[in-house]
Amino acid sequence: MRRKRKDSSYLNKLVNKLRRLKEEPNSPNNKNGKKNLRAKPIFSDTSRFKKNEQVLQRSRQEFIGLFKNSPEALAYTDMDGIVLEVNKRFEGLFGYELEEMRGKHIEKVLTNWRTQILDSDRVFTDLELIARKKNKKLIHVSVSATLNQVNKQTTGKIFLLNDVSTRKANEAVNNVLYNISRAANSDISLKQLYPVIREELSTIIDTTNFYIALFDEEKNKLCFPYYADETGERDKDFLVSKYSTSDSIFNYIFKTGESLLLNYNKYKRMIDRGDFNSHDVITNKQVWLGVPLKIENKIIGSMILQSYTDPNLYLKKDIKLMEFVSQQIATAIERKQAEEKLKFLSLYDYLTKLPNRVLFYDRMKQEIAYARREQKKFSLMFLDLDNFKKVNDKFGHDVGDQFLQKVAKRFSTLLRKSDTICRLGGDEFIILLPRLTQPRENTIDVALKVLNSLNEPFSIRDNKIYITTSIGIALYPDDGEEGEILIKSADKAMYLAKKEGPNNYHWAEFKLT
Repeated sequence: MRRKRKDSSYLNKLVNKLRRLKEEPNSPNNKNGKKNLRAKPIFSDTSRFKKNEQVLQRSRQEFIGLFKNSPEALAYTDMDGIVLEVNKRFEGLFGYELEEMRGKHIEKVLTNWRTQILDSDRVFTDLELIARKKNKKLIHVSVSATLNQVNKQTTGKIFLLNDVSTRKANEAVNNVLYNISRAANSDISLKQLYPVIREELSTIIDTTNFYIALFDEEKNKLCFPYYADETGERDKDFLVSKYSTSDSIFNYIFKTGESLLLNYNKYKRMIDRGDFNSHDVITNKQVWLGVPLKIENKIIGSMILQSYTDPNLYLKKDIKLMEFVSQQIATAIERKQAEEKLKFLSLYDYLTKLPNRVLFYDRMKQEIAYARREQKKFSLMFLDLDNFKKVNDKFGHDVGDQFLQKVAKRFSTLLRKSDTICRLGGDEFIILLPRLTQPRENTIDVALKVLNSLNEPFSIRDNKIYITTSIGIALYPDDGEEGEILIKSADKAMYLAKKEGPNNYHWAEFKLT
């Protein structure tokens, strides 16, 4: 909530004091002795006041005290915006002394001067503009202005300027976090969320070289789902392999949970101390800033920025900024991960990562609709591993699970991207072969590839395991025009293949109803 401004009341008090001063009988600006404020500062030559000198002197001193000692930056200009006076706070805020500003236009500090507003006779309050300091640094300022009138004639303006850069920076950070949170709650994927995070952060910090590293519990190492790197884009595999090592800077942040602002000298000290390896070469032209991605006490990864050319691009204040936003980013990433995991589990088999029955039936339904409309054919292959129970009995269920995973991977390598292989459960698999140019010939080719692929043993924990399979094949629409009928036809054909001996395939013999 915006605080009530005391600027306007202070400004009005100051102007009223100036107006009373100007209208004193012996003021140099009364109707008997008009002076041009643009030509001369407002605080000069008090000796000319001859009557009521003590009262006038007290009034002048009170006004001067209000102006010069104001906690707000003040500038007094003529109606064209030419500066006549500034106070100490103005000098401190912008770095210009009075003599450097006197006679200059106020736009010397107000870079986006709005002529249609500031050159008018209207007063305004809390107009936010960009200002430039003497050291060229740009800051956000809130500007209020009021007119100074003497004997109903406007003689100048008093500008009150407040540095609101901190507030604007906080607003920018809050806006970034809001946009990231909104994206995380939208229907975009986690992969689509990463560039949104980078783009939003780029509004508050340089993200030219930006990396998100997440710990993959299954692989037991850091992975890089997203990064942008000026040099690494040329060789992504090299960059990822280099930074994923257990003794890299990225892993140092992940393991320690500490933020790190690294320049060349600090890098050398930490290398000498053995904190990490030297593959991550940092030169005296580079700077590297990394923060952990934390959710409560759990570290899920790290987020890193670096510059190859400007060692002063990131400063200590940027550590706090990145630590602050990293908490929200970690939460957003975890939320998306949880969503995608639930979605994955609803459509894929947890053990083999193959499509499950739900996804398979959906794809088969789409293919039936296409084949019926276009008068095309497709085939289903029902597979059952022969004597899989003996594998479980001999080696245990853990080995049995690993065995099924390896079988699934081997089968998948034999198929086209348009094909679908599904684990129905246990040791049963089903394959959908759509859009076949020569349905029978194409299906037989795949069946033989599957059978031949099992000639090679599976190596698991120093054990070599052999397996065979039986395959039943059904063709749409010859062996059924509905999904369930086709699966039953293929299933029945699979049992016929088993009767003929291991590692065989068999076509459905007649259409079921």
